Amino acid sequence: MTEHAHPGIESSDAGPSLYERLGGYDAIYVFAAAALKKGMAHPDIGHIWAHMSESTFYKEHINFVDFLSEQWGGNVRYRGRDMVTAHRGMGLTEVHWNAMFDCLYECYDEFGIPQELRGEVDASFNKFKPAVVGSPSYRDVVLAHPEIDVTKGMKSVGVHWPDRRERHAIPREAEQSGS
Repeated sequence: MTEHAHPGIESSDAGPSLYERLGGYDAIYVFAAAALKKGMAHPDIGHIWAHMSESTFYKEHINFVDFLSEQWGGNVRYRGRDMVTAHRGMGLTEVHWNAMFDCLYECYDEFGIPQELRGEVDASFNKFKPAVVGSPSYRDVVLAHPEIDVTKGMKSVGVHWPDRRERHAIPREAEQSGS
């Protein structure tokens, strides 16, 4: 196997990318929409979208599609925030992570994703787990530190996420915008 032109995806020179095997942009667009919709209905993570506007949801959906498409080997450029920046301050836990996988598994079944592709998709998500799970909630940090200058963020009161000691576990592309 050789490194594919897109970060994080390996494929043989002769074989199609995961992006192609999943059906390309249009299929990923529909899959991502279904996963987000299931997330909204999930009792452990639905609250994340409780105060999200329609236009913000559209932007989140397109960023998700572009991110997945690029990660999976498509000729698509993700222009959103890096994974650490996008998830810092959300307070996401193992419960949230597992809930999103519940939603993905429902989508795998709904869309008839073959087992071998499910493993590849799972692996592509799992490498980003250290950049998604574990940040303290920004709201909790603000409430715990009344002296905080909210325009300067958590670092201004000594809260660093990810912790420098944990940083080695985060894939380089998770920390860089537009992988």
